[in-house]
Amino acid sequence: MRSGGGELEEHMALAGEFEGPPEDLSQQLVVKSTFLDVTDGLSTMQRFMRLRRAKSDPTLGWTFKLSHQELTDEAEEDRAVTLAAATEAAESEDSEIPEPQGRTTVCLRNVPNNYTRQMLLELLEEQGLSGHFDFLYLPCDFHRHANLGYAFVNLVDEASVMLFWRILDGFTGWALPTAKVGKVSFSGPHQGLLAHIERYRNSPVMHKSVPDEYKPMIFASGEPQPFPSATRKIKRPAPAKRR
Repeated sequence: MRSGGGELEEHMALAGEFEGPPEDLSQQLVVKSTFLDVTDGLSTMQRFMRLRRAKSDPTLGWTFKLSHQELTDEAEEDRAVTLAAATEAAESEDSEIPEPQGRTTVCLRNVPNNYTRQMLLELLEEQGLSGHFDFLYLPCDFHRHANLGYAFVNLVDEASVMLFWRILDGFTGWALPTAKVGKVSFSGPHQGLLAHIERYRNSPVMHKSVPDEYKPMIFASGEPQPFPSATRKIKRPAPAKRR
């Protein structure tokens, strides 16, 4: 943005190029002085803005002469300011994301408890994340039919981690009414697709009595894949405790 003095000088320069109405054939306007005594009580800026409004009035036929180069320069300046602001915002946003340093598994917290696995999958797809993750698990209370408020997601690479973080950390656009705000953090101690396969393939969550919608999923190129078979007998989940 130009300084106040520079802006006033520009306005005065434009005012100097102001043209009056065309000459009448029977009369001729002669300017005796380049300075006018103004007694309307308006400031210089107010007078200038009144003249600028007048330039678009078709009944007056008066115009300001702005060169093509002046208009181009102003447009280029506006674009440069906009680009600089967008770049600064993006850099500030990325600076808040910790370096993955080889980590690809994140925990998404504050998931609404009435979200199902399918709803979470649809959310990730709507946000353009399909194909960016190869493991998803939304832990649930089988007996209450509600998730525990967090999900584990393994991203396919560090760039996908950054994308996921940027979209879902601070996320509020849930499909159901809620005041919850998404929070992303790195998961531990398990990291990576293989570690999570080994973690869950023999887990009670994979027991045949557990509905499929409560189980973890793996993907290849965005498409669901069969979860690797168990390597030992899977225990049945413990029954709900009576209160």
